[in-house]
Amino acid sequence: MIVIAIDALEYDLVEEFGFKNLKQASYGKTDISEFEEPRTMVLWSSFMTGENKEKEILSKGKKEMWNTKIPLEDTFFSEFNNPKVIDLPGFSYERKQHEKERKLMKEFFSTDDPKKKQEIKKEYKEHAFKHHRKLKKEYEKVLDEDHDFLLFYISIADVLGHLMFGNKTLIKTIYRDMDETVEEAQKNDEKVLVLSDHGMELIGEKYGDHSDHGFWSYSQECSLDKPRITDFADFISKKSK
Repeated sequence: MIVIAIDALEYDLVEEFGFKNLKQASYGKTDISEFEEPRTMVLWSSFMTGENKEKEILSKGKKEMWNTKIPLEDTFFSEFNNPKVIDLPGFSYERKQHEKERKLMKEFFSTDDPKKKQEIKKEYKEHAFKHHRKLKKEYEKVLDEDHDFLLFYISIADVLGHLMFGNKTLIKTIYRDMDETVEEAQKNDEKVLVLSDHGMELIGEKYGDHSDHGFWSYSQECSLDKPRITDFADFISKKSK
């Protein structure tokens, strides 16, 4: 089983762009209405445990929640003999990378100087793509290793979407890259799940924010009907047997 976990993959854009590998054999929206604040750390923590972790994660505060590291034994990953999980928030993500992203975004919205904004945006974009390229190389290497479960978390659609969602050309380039990533997974495993925590919607003309639904697709025909993100722990466990 391979899971391509994509932060902020938007259902409406998958439909608009029509990338077939992202859509796979079965696809649809996920229901995240049970969450009052559908934050990244909340949703992925709930995904890997199969339980709504919103109250527990939010109680840590906006800063401390990013230090969350859920033990392997508390996740469905423990059901596998040799799982590999790349950069997932709440489990294995690179905290310093994401801390810098949040720092740059804060600086961007804290200044009214157009020149300074452009400088920050350029650094922010370069930082995000550098991290994405590094993780994609790791993912491509891991595909050839002997793992019975692989999860590759991709953050770039969320990271760049917040500041540049109005740049449709850039966003389409990112979606094309993710479509190719899924295609690579399909060549290595007949069971491939694509899952987002939430989507993204346009705010004004430039920026993006979390939408009220997520996205899922599976490489085989299945009868999921707008599942909750907490349903996928059991789904993956059953499909892997």
